[in-house]
Amino acid sequence: MDKWLKHNNIVKIIALVFSIILWAMVHIDSGTTVVTTPDLKPRIIDNVNIQVTGFDSDRYVLYDLDPDKVRLEVKGRKTDLTTNFSNYKVKLNLKNVGPGTYTLPLSTELPPGVQYVSMNPSSVKVTIEEKRTQEMPVTIVTKGVPAKGFEVGTPITTTEMVKVTLPESEIDDLAKVQGTVDIAGIDDSLKGKSVKLVAYDKLGEVMSDAVISPDSVDVDVPLNKTYKNIPLEVHQSGQLPAGYVLAGVDTDVKGVVVYGSKEAMEKITAYPITVDLNNYNGNPETKYNVNLTPPEGFEKIEPSSVQVTIKVEQASQKVIDDIPISLTNLGANLTARFIQPSDKKLSLTVMGTSEQLKELKAKDITLEADLSKMGAGIHSVPLKVTLPNYVKLVDSGTALEIEVELTEKDSHPTTTDPEGTPGHNSDGSDTGPPDGNGANGGADPNVGNNSESDSGG
Repeated sequence: MDKWLKHNNIVKIIALVFSIILWAMVHIDSGTTVVTTPDLKPRIIDNVNIQVTGFDSDRYVLYDLDPDKVRLEVKGRKTDLTTNFSNYKVKLNLKNVGPGTYTLPLSTELPPGVQYVSMNPSSVKVTIEEKRTQEMPVTIVTKGVPAKGFEVGTPITTTEMVKVTLPESEIDDLAKVQGTVDIAGIDDSLKGKSVKLVAYDKLGEVMSDAVISPDSVDVDVPLNKTYKNIPLEVHQSGQLPAGYVLAGVDTDVKGVVVYGSKEAMEKITAYPITVDLNNYNGNPETKYNVNLTPPEGFEKIEPSSVQVTIKVEQASQKVIDDIPISLTNLGANLTARFIQPSDKKLSLTVMGTSEQLKELKAKDITLEADLSKMGAGIHSVPLKVTLPNYVKLVDSGTALEIEVELTEKDSHPTTTDPEGTPGHNSDGSDTGPPDGNGANGGADPNVGNNSESDSGG
């Protein structure tokens, strides 16, 4: 021990240790704080989005921000290095930067206490292009199929033109602006349907960069029926056995539904079916089915068949007197005089059921003589007979016709009647029958659904 104390270096070391201890005791007693260097931790943040500032988006389009994310390295105390990465911002200032291609530096905005170390990359390449605006017509199309029995009309919109803004390099590729309306299953017209508009290029691809103003329009889509309810129009064919007459024809439906185009439906008013009287089986009522087919221009008819009931009774006969005769289609420069019958009336024998004939009067029967294409002279003219439904004319075996004389208005008739023939004016013109359809009556009375018979029964 003594030997170590006598060594000079050992003594110096001991003296230094005591000096340090004394210095520390003095400073601790005086309250002086010892400053130490903080322990800064590094952190790497990947895929930090680049935020663009100062860009005039009303005038320009930003292209090719390459890259659009960076790798950021920072350092700081553990308590300052927040895990909220949105607080670490990388910015690109494009204020007062016009069209062109540039390589520009990036800047950072970091949380308090965090220090920037590095960024990769520290600059980016951008391309800026000027915008152009062009007016385009609006096209509206439909997709889907409406409910059964309907077809879609032409969509209507009051907004015919819109403005489309695109980068200058794309504006020439703009082909159309279109909206699509979904009509699947609808059974009523659409009114004021808001439809989003989309711009398409010449290849039919969506132009995602396009800004459309307005970007939507209100559309009306008319819906037309492709079907129509029409009544049955019953006709007859065949003959009943002698001594029997048709009392009536019934069908289990009064009308049918036909499916076709709007144009076809505008032209059809009834569906004709023919009842064959040869199907009569001897009973007061005979039932059988008539198959129905769609009329020309139609796709479908419902129902596809109709049950017909033929009602037959024993025939009764009745003589109807004083039936007036009408002249039709008399030339404008002619007058007519009845020769036979001179009183312009006929009696006819008709047959039908007792119930039908019970109330039958002369006014219910029409007799017409057609004077078409007849000139001056004496003519035998066949008569057209129109009878009520299911009433028939009894065949007399002789032709049913009249004899008339036609005279030009500025000439004199070959025979004269000084006193005036009943039914004629003093100038020789025919006053016509009591119903007003006289020699100068050109109208052809139309008695709906009546049976008709020409001269000779």
